[in-house]
Amino acid sequence: MTEIETLAITMARQAAAEINAVARRTYRISEKTGAHDLLTEADLRAESVITGRLRQARPGDAVIAEESGYRAGHTGVTWIVDPLDGTANFVRASPHYAVSVAAVSGTRSLAAAIVRPADGQWMALLDGSPDGHCTDAPALAGDAARVAVALPYGAEELEEAHAILGLVGRRYEVARTGSAACDLLRVATGALDAHIAVSLPWWDTAAGHALVRARGGTVLHRRSRRHTRIDISGRTDVVHDLAGLLAEHHKLSGGGR
Repeated sequence: MTEIETLAITMARQAAAEINAVARRTYRISEKTGAHDLLTEADLRAESVITGRLRQARPGDAVIAEESGYRAGHTGVTWIVDPLDGTANFVRASPHYAVSVAAVSGTRSLAAAIVRPADGQWMALLDGSPDGHCTDAPALAGDAARVAVALPYGAEELEEAHAILGLVGRRYEVARTGSAACDLLRVATGALDAHIAVSLPWWDTAAGHALVRARGGTVLHRRSRRHTRIDISGRTDVVHDLAGLLAEHHKLSGGGR
């Protein structure tokens, strides 16, 4: 493994351990933008573990972290950190939450790691290839393709997202867990066929998209007529079919790879 890959999985595991430690006791919960957008002590402690380690190991790298924001760097490497994706699930004791850590240089993925603290499932780039321990069974041949849809918090984007959700649901089986990182982990394992992220921040999807690409999947980036960003990732044939379906009804434009 490269130094950056090793650091990514190590930090993600350490943050997951911190989350599990918080889960075993009473912890503080607050609202960020509303009752649906929560912040807990676990989010803050997990992010502190990661950013603290980065300050020690790679002080010249830039960092984009959900809770603490942007830190400039000069090496050309940027870390994208979601310390706890699926905080509402964590609060409700649902297992669908994860630590997501990625490192990029320009458009090139250098490292990616997703760890689910509740059950220890994980996947990371190791020597440039995906490896990990995930127990989700792949979808069976002949089954209807399953597509996860992640919705935004903003009212205008949410209206558009619900329209997309209804459109996709008429052709595909739709899955929603409330954690883009967990959904993208399942796409990377083959348990889900595709994922649609509507106006999600980069930290929600950076590691997951890198893992999907590393498993041979496709990631497309589109814009709706309202300029809402829509990212479609997963099995190549399903991704292109979804892009065509949404373009026909929503006049999407954009690119991807």
